[in-house]
Amino acid sequence: MKYSLLLAASLLSVVQSAAQTAGDFHSTRIGISAGMGVNYHNAQDIVDRVNGSGITTTRVDEFKSAVEFFGAVSIPLSADWLVKAEYVYMLASYSLPSQFANSGAEFSYMLHMPTIVGQYMLVEAPTYNFKVGLGAGFHFGVYEEKFFAASYSASGIGSLLELEANTGLGESLFAHLGTQLRWEFVGELRNTAGQTPLRGVSTTMHFFSIGARLGVTYYITI
Repeated sequence: MKYSLLLAASLLSVVQSAAQTAGDFHSTRIGISAGMGVNYHNAQDIVDRVNGSGITTTRVDEFKSAVEFFGAVSIPLSADWLVKAEYVYMLASYSLPSQFANSGAEFSYMLHMPTIVGQYMLVEAPTYNFKVGLGAGFHFGVYEEKFFAASYSASGIGSLLELEANTGLGESLFAHLGTQLRWEFVGELRNTAGQTPLRGVSTTMHFFSIGARLGVTYYITI
């Protein structure tokens, strides 16, 4: 978590200094971005389910790291505002010793997170830019327990607050850096028979996360 906070603080510091030299440059460029990132999140219901499953010999921490893969397209609406459509695939898993099987116990969950983001251009120059964004989308998740050969799914609203920076590597190719705060309200997990992982207990995929990402952006002038 501290690394993501340091990244956000560093980007904001650079924004303040760059704003003095950026001038009045404004482009009409569509940005296509892709890359990967990591987040640190607390999915409390899943933590409680893993710890309460009765098959593991260790307990897991409340916060967990996850990997993300993303792709996005941003379109300028004016000199200051853009709209971005992005898709993020998030994956996290636990592989724990089991008191019942030598092969251990595996718990995993994946989320598909398409999101529409409104972005405000803080600074824009020919070779770099900085943006802040707020977005939301309807997200889908799957949770699996290998030991029980069980799979559950859920869906719900997710939101994010982000800071994004792009710096030139060439005429159209830019390095993409970002940091995000997410609040996910993906609802109750159920299998195809409508059952929850633990009968009588609601298990959701709600979580809060802070993350950082690295990728590339290719700009197309329109």
